[in-house]
Amino acid sequence: MERIQLEVTPRTETGKGPNRRLRMQGRIPAVVYGNDLNPAKVSLDAHTFTRLVETGRVGNALINLTRAAGAKGSDEVVAVVREIQRDPLSRRILHVDLNSIRMDTEAEFEVTIHHSGLPDGVKEGGILETQRHNITVRCLPTAFPGTITIDISALKINHAIYAHELQLPEGVRLMDDPDTVLFTVAPPKTEAVAAVVEEGAEAAQPEVIGKKKEDEE
Repeated sequence: MERIQLEVTPRTETGKGPNRRLRMQGRIPAVVYGNDLNPAKVSLDAHTFTRLVETGRVGNALINLTRAAGAKGSDEVVAVVREIQRDPLSRRILHVDLNSIRMDTEAEFEVTIHHSGLPDGVKEGGILETQRHNITVRCLPTAFPGTITIDISALKINHAIYAHELQLPEGVRLMDDPDTVLFTVAPPKTEAVAAVVEEGAEAAQPEVIGKKKEDEE
């Protein structure tokens, strides 16, 4: 389980104006929740945090939050990212919510799902469709797996792989519905179109006028 070190700086001002000034200074406003404490308002270095997000590390790691040099206080907090807010056009990170956690207490985590193998259905011309990229599990922070890989090579056309088929590490419990669909293989598009055309043709067959009368005669 990767542990990331991230410096934070406490902030006292809130609102659109102060947050806009923070972003102009290369900082991201953030709030740390959890552990029965009042939410802590902090800021993060925009370049450092954006790099962590772009490399996919923050979603699969515990983050050690430490106060930046010169900031009051010295407490270190272990946290996970709860939500990242972005500008809808530029995709720039605007705000971050983090949840602090206790290392000796179970918590819920988002685990990224990876797959391996080429499905049999894809070899037959089917199309692999990913229905879920992550699942929710509950465990101690020390048992948090970050990612889980499942072999999908036996997956056939019109079949699915479900959450209950994942091999979870010891001490990790699935919190989502066990029947949550993770992956499916859809039939080739040509077959799907042909089926629709065939159904339409059957529905559009003209009625033969006088057929009943001829049968009666």
